[in-house]
Amino acid sequence: MDNGDGYAFEAHIDDEYMIETLVELLQEDTAVPLGPETLMEPDHEKLVHFVQEVFRPKLREIGVHEIIELPKNQLAVRMGSGDTDESLLVMAYTPAQHHNWMENPFSGKIGIPDDPAIDEPCAFGQGAEQNKAHLAAILTLLKAFVDGETTIDGTVYFVVNNEARSTHECSRAMLPELDPTPDQGLLLIGGGNAVQVANRGRVDVLVHVEGQVTHSSDPDGGLNAIMGATEVIDRIDAIEFTAEHPTLGRPHALPYQLSFDPVAPHTLPEYARLKIDRRLLPGEDVDAAVDGIREAIGDMSPYEVTVEKDVVMEPSVVDPDEPVVRRLQRSIESLDSEPAELYHAKGAFDAGGLTNRGIPTVMWGRPERGETIMGDDYVTLRGVREEVRIVGRTIVDGLSLPPSASD
Repeated sequence: MDNGDGYAFEAHIDDEYMIETLVELLQEDTAVPLGPETLMEPDHEKLVHFVQEVFRPKLREIGVHEIIELPKNQLAVRMGSGDTDESLLVMAYTPAQHHNWMENPFSGKIGIPDDPAIDEPCAFGQGAEQNKAHLAAILTLLKAFVDGETTIDGTVYFVVNNEARSTHECSRAMLPELDPTPDQGLLLIGGGNAVQVANRGRVDVLVHVEGQVTHSSDPDGGLNAIMGATEVIDRIDAIEFTAEHPTLGRPHALPYQLSFDPVAPHTLPEYARLKIDRRLLPGEDVDAAVDGIREAIGDMSPYEVTVEKDVVMEPSVVDPDEPVVRRLQRSIESLDSEPAELYHAKGAFDAGGLTNRGIPTVMWGRPERGETIMGDDYVTLRGVREEVRIVGRTIVDGLSLPPSASD
């Protein structure tokens, strides 16, 4: 089924350009630094440099000049005549949030990984599977479309998104600038070829515990915030969740950050801050979820405890019969002779910000990649190459009129 009939753009896919571009992007630092402040603003100097001084010039180099300026240091390329009402958002991200212990995170080297399951050339660099592979695929596909003078009768947007705050703010900020508003979304992220049609959401819940500082030789002279934080953790751990989704499982509430102040020699701190990861199922009310944490903690006297809502990502569920799923699956099947797995993820992702605004959005990435969250990050070159073809075929099939209709 892999004959490429009807996909003239594929003759213009420049493999050398794809590899060179991927290596260049991998050599750029867009990583969120390790530490308790894990939310990076979209106008952080790293991201401004990457979007405006690295990615934007590459668009001009391949002959793409109609760029839509978007809020929050973002940009979009629009293609298509708009002769049909069909429209698609294809989006990839800039920040790298994982693989923080990689020894040479910005080498951009090409090599064979130390992984018995992958014995083929891969590109190495922090952010490879999360974003750099997909941005390189977008640039390669745009170049092929331009060089091949590809006709698109609907509207497709290729968007660079700077979301690094674990919210939907960047996606939502761009929507008013896209006319027509896209009616389907494809977020390029990760790898392994599974089509993610559903995922849980998440709200970060901040818990502040205030005691009284004292020297460790005189514990009764103060109120140790470490002990207060321990009690908070025990009370949250005792929450029993009864709600359950058939594929997304149950929600949970887990502390994933804990900090104290002051941190000083032989000093019992007076303040503790906990970040609680409260996973959300479809239909759950965010404020009610936060209230549930507050109620579980209850009265902590003599400690003063406050609970507040922080960043939110909404759950997402997309019907497998939506056009974006069917067209993507058809394109995958044209290469593989079978559709991809439909995946329901326990994580929280950006798809919910669009799906819950009436734009059914799925997440997908083609290349095989490293599996550890902190170790080496890499993607197969073959997988990036195939992603270019699959995304291109999805666009051509979904947004182009049949020959008889366009005569």
